[in-house]
Amino acid sequence: SAIAYSSSSSSSSARNAPVPTKPKRTFYRRPLPEICTALSSPEGRAIFSSAHASHGLKSFFPLMEQFSTQIEPAYCGPTTLVVILNALAVDPRRTWKGPWRWYEEAHLNCCVDLEEVKKTG
Repeated sequence: SAIAYSSSSSSSSARNAPVPTKPKRTFYRRPLPEICTALSSPEGRAIFSSAHASHGLKSFFPLMEQFSTQIEPAYCGPTTLVVILNALAVDPRRTWKGPWRWYEEAHLNCCVDLEEVKKTG
């Protein structure tokens, strides 16, 4: 990325000139390890079709109905637990929003503080 510098030679401009910073490393998605099969790949679709034909997907549909993307990179465990609890229809016995009782990650702030989970995973 380009950084604009002032062409003025005053000492005030020199003190206020932007300091170049190293761009942060980012990524969009990560490739699956070679030992994994993507569900959307031809092989993944064939495996899914075979499992569906043999009635082996009984737990798949309730889980997919509750699918949730984790809201923090370190929340893979809490988000997985939220999906499972909601798929199993375990009543959290407390409201989520309005009259709705539903699990979300904030409901799991019990054993380890979620702020700690954000930091350490």
